[in-house]
Amino acid sequence: MTENSVSAKGHWRKWLVLAAALFFAVLTARLGVWQLSRAEQKLALQQAIDQQSTLPVLTTAELLNEPALWQSTHRRVQIEGQWLPEHTVYLDNRQHHGQAGFWVMAPFRWSTGQVVWVQRGWVQRDLRDARKAPSVTTPSGQVVITGRLAADLSHMVELTSGVEPVSGAARIQANLDRAQMQAMVSDKVSGVLIQTDADSEGLKRDWTVVSVSADKNTAYAFQWFALSGLITFLYVWFQWIRPFRHART
Repeated sequence: MTENSVSAKGHWRKWLVLAAALFFAVLTARLGVWQLSRAEQKLALQQAIDQQSTLPVLTTAELLNEPALWQSTHRRVQIEGQWLPEHTVYLDNRQHHGQAGFWVMAPFRWSTGQVVWVQRGWVQRDLRDARKAPSVTTPSGQVVITGRLAADLSHMVELTSGVEPVSGAARIQANLDRAQMQAMVSDKVSGVLIQTDADSEGLKRDWTVVSVSADKNTAYAFQWFALSGLITFLYVWFQWIRPFRHART
């Protein structure tokens, strides 16, 4: 191998190392910037949640006059109406303080032709029969409930396909989306509400406080920036400083 070919090979090798170092240094730095942007989004979301929770409580009259208010997620409401207990759904495999149980969902007619699906509370699963839903009390007649507006329910992994309940048995299923909510009632579904009244009717309502933390994203950003800095340092050390020191000695 000639001296020129060896020199050319070393030259291309240096350019390849430079290109790789630049690529990964820029990539990790970009990932750090992306994590910071995610942190900013979460902080903005938490600020919006806090702001909604401090606004005055919405009433039935206000919701009737301005239906768009049903989209004000996390806003507190107090409405009057009647339960439709025949359409109650038990959402399976919902954890509460480390215990397995059900979310009890039921439609609440708050105005003529208008219902809101309410996450009434949590009940513990029967330890002897996992498919048996415990009985809960549903007040009859006109009642007043308080709660906070919620987004559509998150989707849980379904291990088995849903089946229609046996006549007279509780309806237990893994998920309940907006289309199913609407199909089960003749009234128009206005939204979803999480009931926040004191524990009653065999239901627990000490829900987890809604909180969005940006700490994890900030930590990830620091790690990506540190890795970008490390790549840059290693390149400068091995490609510039170390050869220079070696040449001097």
